[in-house]
This record gives sequence, structure tokens and C-alpha cells, in this order.
Amino acid sequence: MPSRRLFLKHSGILLTAALLTGKFANVLAERLATHFAADDFITLYTQLIDQRTVTNSNQLNLILPEIAEDGAVVPVSITSELEGIEKLYLFADKNPTPLLAEFELTPLIAPQLTARIKLAGSCNVILLAEHNGALLRTSRWVNVMRGGCGTG
Repeated sequence: MPSRRLFLKHSGILLTAALLTGKFANVLAERLATHFAADDFITLYTQLIDQRTVTNSNQLNLILPEIAEDGAVVPVSITSELEGIEKLYLFADKNPTPLLAEFELTPLIAPQLTARIKLAGSCNVILLAEHNGALLRTSRWVNVMRGGCGTG
């Protein structure tokens, strides 16, 4: 039979965890609302890189079809042999919400990701990687036959 002291101890731990989780959830929600806001590409991209130098890289592999029949389901694959990639950002420069995805990775592995994205129309899809404090970039042009963001 649990004692009153044990009950109060566990209640305090649960209450502290709930408060910390709530605070973390608010911070996360605020960050996501800022990053994934409907905005123009240049503004969002400039805020994200924050005056850091971006280097074009052939060590990032961004695999997309040249022609996408339906912009609502465009397959994308991201691979790299680089270890130490902390974050990946995937953008579509003509989408109403240009940031398509943001991935936080453990620096101990080389990324290999596959997903489906929505594209409003033909555009550049840009992959930006934070690697050992540097920003690496690659991009691919995709011709979209039918837009997938309710605009085409």
C-alpha cells in the first residue's frame, strides 16, 4: 500500500514533467509556426541562413523526377555520404509555404530519407544542410503538370 509521502513525491514529479513538456511544446509550436509560415521564399531563406555563407555541394544528393504529373505527390529522396549533418531543410521556391520539411539528424549517421512533397507548380526544390557549422546547398528543377497546393 503506497504511503502518502510516496504519492506526493510521484505527483510532484508528474506535475514538473507536465509543466516542462507544456513549455517545450509551446516553444516548439512557436518555432514551427515561424519556419512553416506562408511567406515568400527569399524572406524565409534569408532569415534561416542568417548571413552565413552557403556553399553549393555535390555531396548532397537530391533525387526528384524531372517532370511531376501531379504536384500533390512528388517523390523525393535525399542521401549523402557526409557524416556530421545536423539539419536538413527542403524548400520549394514557388510554393505558398516554401519550407517543405525540416529534419534534425544525429551527426553520427549519413542521411537517407524518402518522402512525398507537394509542389504548387514548376519550381526549384532546394536542399540546405547544416554540416559541421557550414551550410551546404543543392537544388533541382521540377516541371509540374498539375499543381498540388490548390493553386493549379
